[in-house]
Amino acid sequence: MNNKNFDLLNLYRLQLSDNKISFLEKEIEKLKSNEELKAREEELNESIATINNLSASYNELEKERKRLDDELSMRNEKIKKNEQKLSSGTLTSTREIVSYQEEIVSIKKLNEDIENKIIEIMIKIDDINELIKSENDKKEKISSHVNKLKEEISSNMHVLEEKLKKYKEKKEYVIQLIPEDLIIKYNEIKEKRGGIAVGILKERMCMACNMEISAGEAIKMNDLNEIYKCPTCRRMIIKYREEVDLINEEFKE
Repeated sequence: MNNKNFDLLNLYRLQLSDNKISFLEKEIEKLKSNEELKAREEELNESIATINNLSASYNELEKERKRLDDELSMRNEKIKKNEQKLSSGTLTSTREIVSYQEEIVSIKKLNEDIENKIIEIMIKIDDINELIKSENDKKEKISSHVNKLKEEISSNMHVLEEKLKKYKEKKEYVIQLIPEDLIIKYNEIKEKRGGIAVGILKERMCMACNMEISAGEAIKMNDLNEIYKCPTCRRMIIKYREEVDLINEEFKE
């Protein structure tokens, strides 16, 4: 195929543009599915769940403590009333006096049990508060790390997206410089050959598949304005010239 009416190296520029676009899109996907961020966010969610569970336990204990406090207050009020009754001098029956005295003793005994339960609950509440404090400290550290990772990812994403935009624009520009039939051929080969349709023939080496062609084949491929087909990988190959190095530098970053 003779292609003297356009710069064959634009095909190579198109290939390098596609290479860059493919690479950048993969890098962006890696950032979007950052494994470290996922792991840290999972740790953060676990820490939040732990705090919520501890807080629920704390609330239940506080509820029980308040109930026992109210019961204790009620019983103490009962003792106070009984003691006032005993000291009022209105009781004349020994049986009544003994009954009030026994009730006071019974209530005080029950109050001791309640007070012991309240102490046990307060100890548990203190323990839970320590655990919540410790877990909150842990959560804050993880959250700080997560936010830092997100900022880094966002910054890197912005850089990659700007580069991607640049290479997509470059690709669109280069496409306009290439005949439509060659673009169709290029896309067909690219789809069949793992995204690589064009390579450079340098000396006897096809840079697309890194295979050496025979000396006989190489002798036939001596026209700088001709597109050849690699006998090994069946891709389009263009004979090397110094401009190739300049193009490589253009896409080097």
